[in-house]
Amino acid sequence: MPSIIPLPDGGKIVKTNCFECHAKCGVLCEVDKNGTLVGVKGNPDDPRNEGRMCAKGLSAPKILYDPERLRVPLRRIGERGCGQWEEISWDEALDWLVERIQTLTETYGAETIAYGQGTGRGTNQWTKRAGNSGGRVHHSLAPGNICLGPMMVQSMIQFGMLPIYDGCDFDHADCIVFWGCNSMWTEATYTSGQIGRSRDRGAKLIVIDPLFEHPLAAKADHFVGVRPGSDTYLAYAWINVIINERLYDRDFVAHHTNAPMLIIEGSNAPLTEAHVTPGGNKRTMLVWDRKTNGFAPLNERGADEDLEYRGTLTLADGSSVKVKTVWLELKERADAWTPEAASERCWVSPERIRESARTYASAPSATINVFQGVEEQTNCRDTLQLINIIIAITGNLERVGGNLSMPFWNHMMPLGGRDPKTQKELVLVDERASGDLIGTSNPSVVFEAMRTGKPYPVKGYISVQGNPLSWSENTALVKESLMHLDLLVVMDYYLSPTCELADLVLPSAHWTERDYIADEVCCEWVFGQQKAVEPLYERKSDVWFWRTLGHRLNPEWWPWETDEELFDWQLAQTHAGVTWAELKDKWIHQLPRPASRNFEENGFLTQSGRVELYTPVSFFKHRDPLPTASEPKESVYSTPDIAKEYPLTGVTGRRYPIYYHSAYRGIPHLREIVPEPQVIFHTSLAKKLGIERDEWVWIESPTGRITMKARPSDGVDPRVCFIPHGWWQSCPALGLPGYPDGCANANMLTSDRAYNEEFLTPGLRSTLCRIVKKEGE
Repeated sequence: MPSIIPLPDGGKIVKTNCFECHAKCGVLCEVDKNGTLVGVKGNPDDPRNEGRMCAKGLSAPKILYDPERLRVPLRRIGERGCGQWEEISWDEALDWLVERIQTLTETYGAETIAYGQGTGRGTNQWTKRAGNSGGRVHHSLAPGNICLGPMMVQSMIQFGMLPIYDGCDFDHADCIVFWGCNSMWTEATYTSGQIGRSRDRGAKLIVIDPLFEHPLAAKADHFVGVRPGSDTYLAYAWINVIINERLYDRDFVAHHTNAPMLIIEGSNAPLTEAHVTPGGNKRTMLVWDRKTNGFAPLNERGADEDLEYRGTLTLADGSSVKVKTVWLELKERADAWTPEAASERCWVSPERIRESARTYASAPSATINVFQGVEEQTNCRDTLQLINIIIAITGNLERVGGNLSMPFWNHMMPLGGRDPKTQKELVLVDERASGDLIGTSNPSVVFEAMRTGKPYPVKGYISVQGNPLSWSENTALVKESLMHLDLLVVMDYYLSPTCELADLVLPSAHWTERDYIADEVCCEWVFGQQKAVEPLYERKSDVWFWRTLGHRLNPEWWPWETDEELFDWQLAQTHAGVTWAELKDKWIHQLPRPASRNFEENGFLTQSGRVELYTPVSFFKHRDPLPTASEPKESVYSTPDIAKEYPLTGVTGRRYPIYYHSAYRGIPHLREIVPEPQVIFHTSLAKKLGIERDEWVWIESPTGRITMKARPSDGVDPRVCFIPHGWWQSCPALGLPGYPDGCANANMLTSDRAYNEEFLTPGLRSTLCRIVKKEGE
């Protein structure tokens, strides 16, 4: 059936994909004979959402025709932030912008311009290409350091792929784990059907989350109410149970991970051929071969690798060292974290830890989904590495019903082009964290360079669908930074708080108004996400903007004259085996299977060709190559002095199924469902403070203070509170207010004092804070 279906009355049905969130559900858009979008419903032919739709997707016509949407390019004519604009054409806007970029670049160097976005609406790779094509450094002024970046990079290091996000084979799993994520709300339409079917056939369910109000918590076989940021203790306790009760997949561990690899005790350095043979290769890792009773290279054909070897040997230089396998080192670390020991730190009973670990590891197949609950922590690298180890040692990687590789993720990064040669030299980080695994600038340090000009000036920021006054930690400093810029450009749907400070505001086309390729989070398929209606007013697609601006500035990097040419190139680079015209016509196309699905023949795309429990890249960066049971850099245990004044552990970023981060609080029928920001904390604390439900309260941290309505609950630990993010937009149709100057912005509370060393991640999900009763009105 063609992707455009004519209707008898002159209208049409357009097969496309929703983009009110990352799920990109297949939809049918009904357009009348006048070209008006009159309705959207789910497409039952999409194998993921099967016709299901969420409230956001069903609201597409309301969003498309919302009178508050931006319509034309606006250029500031008064002081920054004064709200005075002039309407200009796109030609004027681009001419002005190109001239400003060239002037700033000639004066300060290309590194003075930062390119960024918000959560991304399918343009992640083009934002990266815009930064890389500048030729000096890509700052990546976008929240990749808190969303997807840590999870993806860590998985690529250990697995050579990303099998966690859309790689969870819920439909065939015998046990499903949601660890610090809530896909039932964030990707509801395709997750819900799979979970429902699996539960109907008896699959077990484990929810690891601090909030019992998680939509699956009450339905779970095990709800594990972990303290925010303490997931490393829980994960090591799971590994303790799995190893000591022999619930691991010994064959997978021995033959498909680097667990048999030998390391030198004390230093944890990998034992290499150069250590034992004069002139040997420094990159050849060694194992103990039981067949020859001697050393052999990892992966040597015919070797019988000893998983549990320990011994003393004389090196080529004559020194004597003790060596052991990675597996023994992992086991020894896990032995320190019995369920009883972990219980004291993660606030979960030993019985719950033990039984949940057994349930997962005993299942014939099991899948773990993780996301920002564990990503947005300063100890996220340890947590992610531990969870990846759990997936691997139980043999649930590339197993039906486990965690599977998906084609898109290994093809995404090359679309952004190679990093500039001066990337490492000019990347902006400081003593708080090097970010050497993620490789981009720390947004906080970029904002600081805007304010101070050190270590060099950042004078320009160009953002598509980005609102750092909502997504970035320590919002007050971010606002001060933006006020120092010579050039601030924002392309968006609405006049966001960041737009209000801009020099140039550009109107972004809604997904119903623009063509694009739906590939990210699309599992094994790619979709022709064609427009349903012609763009209204002067709106343009984000892809059109990046391509057009890029072509003017650097045509060698941006050679495409049309979006269609770019789409054809994109499909060719990702080996989809289809052109844009063909994809648009057929709407859905299945991608080739990743080679790692046949890992016994092909291995994994890692340094060793195996799953890396021990990550050599960490060792060579002078870090521990195995994870530690670590604490967030600010917490009730690591910073007790701060905790005396701010005893609650605050979790920012609580999801709403009707909103997409900070979007759509202006849509009346969505705003009616959750009309005001509410902080969730335990009923016992409310009683102690004399606070009633729906009473406005202060939430305070060492960084700042905001106000929200109180919602006492028994579904949260008395030592924890939940603070939703994204509140700024008003809803004129209902007479409901916006929240100016960050007065209800969760990131006014979050800190820029400490970051994860490898990924530059702040502790957004474990902010120390307190609830204070307001006096008077």
